Amino acid sequence: MTIYVIIKAMPEDIENIVEKIEFVKKEDFRILLQKSIHISNDSSNSEDLENPNIIFKLDTFFKGFPTFINEFGKDKKYESGVHALQTIFDQLGVEIEKEDLFILFHVRELGKFRIREEKLFKELTELWQRYKDFRLEKQDFSYSLKELMRKKMIGYRRGNITLPQSILIRYRK
Repeated sequence: MTIYVIIKAMPEDIENIVEKIEFVKKEDFRILLQKSIHISNDSSNSEDLENPNIIFKLDTFFKGFPTFINEFGKDKKYESGVHALQTIFDQLGVEIEKEDLFILFHVRELGKFRIREEKLFKELTELWQRYKDFRLEKQDFSYSLKELMRKKMIGYRRGNITLPQSILIRYRK
């Protein structure tokens, strides 16, 4: 277990995210971001980094997100989740596809439980009938899971998928 002293994230990053987000409750979203995105203490003293390392607390973000889940309408909760995650990761400089974010947003409901790849694909196949923009074929789905695993956004081992509590985003020169 790594212990970090939490310092507020760079205010300009949070402000840029809030400006780009298409939610009505911008001030509430700013507060959620301030709770969820922090600068890692291990990078605050390092001279070889272009930007400090950032910790994005997924568990904190997803616990506070239900307030914003219906921002685009009750039938578009996944679109609001993908929009929020896409805006955050774009600002933090993490390249990720919207289909991958759809999977990540769906996995948020698992909590500490594990789910097998086949069962997750079956659940998502039903959802993709309503959210056609995010649909993936079986092979592309497997590739997306591996991509999320490489970026350490999910735990993926022996076909089991778990969601980490936080993501450490490292910046190097």
